[in-house]
Amino acid sequence: MSDPMKGAASGATNGSPHGAPRHAHESAAGAVRDLALRALIVGVIGIAIAYATAFFSEPVARLGPWIMAVLMPITMFAMMVLGAVRAGRGIGPLAIPFVVVFVLVAGGFVFALWLPPEAVDTPLWLGLPPRAAVILFGVGLLPLFMLPIVYALTFDAFTLNDEDIARVRAARLPGANPKGGTH
Repeated sequence: MSDPMKGAASGATNGSPHGAPRHAHESAAGAVRDLALRALIVGVIGIAIAYATAFFSEPVARLGPWIMAVLMPITMFAMMVLGAVRAGRGIGPLAIPFVVVFVLVAGGFVFALWLPPEAVDTPLWLGLPPRAAVILFGVGLLPLFMLPIVYALTFDAFTLNDEDIARVRAARLPGANPKGGTH
């Protein structure tokens, strides 16, 4: 006999023995979540491999920064998606700013690695050596300003609504006081 609470707790099945999603959009959000989780796992393993390249000969060790330059932004992108995906909604309009942030960060890291080493007579970019300027402005400041603006613009659509808050309150531990502490 199957556990009736298992399907009820997830809210994702229609009562069929195969656990089919109730709605296609719930399946899409689950697929986005699964893809982001896989990307996070690949990214973390790749970052570990990038660190491990330091223990090998120079040709292998030289690949480490390039591996890190691509897989660290993939990990960041996956975590942003996992934080934003909502049951039944996916990430919706956040997909475009997330991709832009990924391109800025990955592109900035790769471009900084691609630039030639600085010399004493290398011209400064906004008062900084070129590589430092790319990292500070392209990887650091642009996403820093872009993500809060996107958050503000999508706040109403992607924060907890009354239904979500009621579900959280219903799921709290028995005997918990809504104002904090226990009875």
